[in-house]
Amino acid sequence: MKQNHYDYIIVGGGVSGLHLSHSFINDEYFKNHKILIIDNSKAKKQDNSFSFWEKGVGKWDSILENKWSEGKFHSKFGSIDMDFSNYNYKTLNSSSFSNFVRKKLKKKKQIKLVNDTVLKIREENNKLIVVGNKKNYKGKHVFDSRPNKRFKMESNNYTSLKQHFVGWVIRTKENKFNKDSFVFMDYRIRDKNNTAFTYVLPFKKNEALIEHTYFSKNEVEKKVYKNYIKKYIKKYYHTSDYEILKSESGVIPMTSYPFHEDSTKNITKIGSAGGWIKPSTGYSFKNCEKNSLKILYNIKKGKSLVISPKKKYKFLDKILLGVLSQFNHLGEIIFYNMIKKNKTVNVLRFLDEESNLLDEINIIISVKKYKEFIKVFIQSLYKKAL
Repeated sequence: MKQNHYDYIIVGGGVSGLHLSHSFINDEYFKNHKILIIDNSKAKKQDNSFSFWEKGVGKWDSILENKWSEGKFHSKFGSIDMDFSNYNYKTLNSSSFSNFVRKKLKKKKQIKLVNDTVLKIREENNKLIVVGNKKNYKGKHVFDSRPNKRFKMESNNYTSLKQHFVGWVIRTKENKFNKDSFVFMDYRIRDKNNTAFTYVLPFKKNEALIEHTYFSKNEVEKKVYKNYIKKYIKKYYHTSDYEILKSESGVIPMTSYPFHEDSTKNITKIGSAGGWIKPSTGYSFKNCEKNSLKILYNIKKGKSLVISPKKKYKFLDKILLGVLSQFNHLGEIIFYNMIKKNKTVNVLRFLDEESNLLDEINIIISVKKYKEFIKVFIQSLYKKAL
């Protein structure tokens, strides 16, 4: 088989692979490096929404579906107006993101995209051989978005939940939505035994994404999510007269599994396979952007390309996952207290892992349920799975 030589090979053209490749082409340092992206473009990819928050103008603003500086949190304990201040909550479609980045990549000579399926990666004479279904590819370093088999085998040994959801983009005949404000979490219609909520992103006065989401161990039948969405639209928007423009669904791992340990000196796991999903929230888009920039920085500084989580936040994520794993019904009151008793910007900084000590102390104190958190904390001292 003919072999092609590259400085860096990216396996997978999903969100993490595209973020990393986009970072490469926007850094002059890498303009003479040969970079390959291997992606099975025939694999069916669902067009889902990516949401994130950031300050001011961002590099993806031209392809946003919408952005908001105000949000709502609803629960049986009360409703909260969330002031995002100098942050904006933003949403874009995965297809828009992919098309935007791929269009830019095609204009760059140092980047090549190939349609192939990677079968395995092997090391040979200090070089990596990526074995594809069509060809073999040789590179100095590989960024691999495929999950390690060890995760499937050992995930039960760690604290794990799933963020699973179904969402509909609907269009109503009458104007029903305030497109300047979104619903961050609404716990008023849900399965009472689980952490489950509705999430609403209005794009127009008559168009919005309405999604029902669980943070739980087990998935439910599709009809369960759909029934909750129908009930929610009927009760809070007072209509049954709407068109479903698009449906999306997904299952996102929320786990304390140490994904960074699956990386090696010459193979860096990226995306969900690298632990780039925030374990306690399921958000990943901005993490992919941040970690891609960190990889480029480390290359230039000659540092390790294994992206390890910050120990403090990894521990806090593990504790919260443990509480939600053992006391899943408490999610509503935990998130209500967190958002009610702290400024929204402080919560966002905490979730971005950019908080200061005072933010962290206030947030930890605010969630209450001390008995449950202390129990899980003690367990965490001697158990992997909580």
